[in-house]
Amino acid sequence: WHRYLTRQAPADLSSMDNLKTSVTNGVAPLQKFMTHNTDPDILIHLQENSVQMWPKEMSENVSKDNLLLVIPAFVLSELQAGFKIGFLIYIPFIVIDLIVSNVLLALGMQMVAPMTLSLPL
Repeated sequence: WHRYLTRQAPADLSSMDNLKTSVTNGVAPLQKFMTHNTDPDILIHLQENSVQMWPKEMSENVSKDNLLLVIPAFVLSELQAGFKIGFLIYIPFIVIDLIVSNVLLALGMQMVAPMTLSLPL
């Protein structure tokens, strides 16, 4: 973590060379992080689609380390992980609601809403 904090941009960003150097130095660790935390299947799928969809001169230079593929693959991987986590959090609440509604029906209490009892649980 400290190696990222110690890198600083040059004080003078008015020239194009300094700006290009700063961007290159800043993108390398970010690209390494995104490549490491990206699902390889998504990256391969995006690479195959880019070869089919992009013009021939652009698709010839496509590699797995290309930033135009790594960023969308990283975003899709994070969205996929987020939906999985959300679904796993949602399941116990559905189970509790189903159990409470079945217990209420078994007790013959059809007029009591299951949410009034399952919410405090």
